[in-house]
Amino acid sequence: MPTSGSAPTTREPLSRPRVIAAAVALADREGLEGISMRRVGRELGVEAMSLYRYVSSKDDLIDAMVDQVIGEFPAPDEALDWNERLRTLVLGAYLVLLDHGWAASPATSRPSAGPARLSYVDAILGALLDGGCSHQLAHDALHGIDSHVFGFTLQEFRLESGVSGRGYELDAIVAGGDPEVYPNIARVIGDAHHDRDQEFVFVLDVLISGIERAIAGSPRTI
Repeated sequence: MPTSGSAPTTREPLSRPRVIAAAVALADREGLEGISMRRVGRELGVEAMSLYRYVSSKDDLIDAMVDQVIGEFPAPDEALDWNERLRTLVLGAYLVLLDHGWAASPATSRPSAGPARLSYVDAILGALLDGGCSHQLAHDALHGIDSHVFGFTLQEFRLESGVSGRGYELDAIVAGGDPEVYPNIARVIGDAHHDRDQEFVFVLDVLISGIERAIAGSPRTI
């Protein structure tokens, strides 16, 4: 029995948002491979079977985890010009994915798209259409932007070693690449350094410049 004057201990009730939040925190620490119903249940102090009241399966859980991460992406700032709005949306998404590197793979490989993902896509398309893209150009540009946001982050998450401030390219050379056989790789890697954020922004700006040129070079059509 609780002693006189002491407050009874209460456990926060389970809910779908609480289950998803615990799973995201676990994946942030251990990666997606650390996710199982048993492990998430242990994080919450319950048996795995208790989770099935809130998520129907592990697939449902992972889909919800991804959508929660994407829900952290910034909302569009309608006061900005379309190209700056697009740049801000994409940079914001990139920064969120850096905090949840595991999310890039399921975000690009799973067939379902949750409400947060749909809102993000809608915001990107809205910026492109406001800039004068035809429907086809907006469609094509969206795929390029999506590939950059998720593909770049996935590559960094999987491959970046960070040795001496450089990326995985240096490891490939050290591991057996012969400078006499691959002289151009050796020349570039010898002088260049790997700056993840600078590289992301550089390619993003190239994409936006290309979209601007495509808008200017073709009449707006449906």
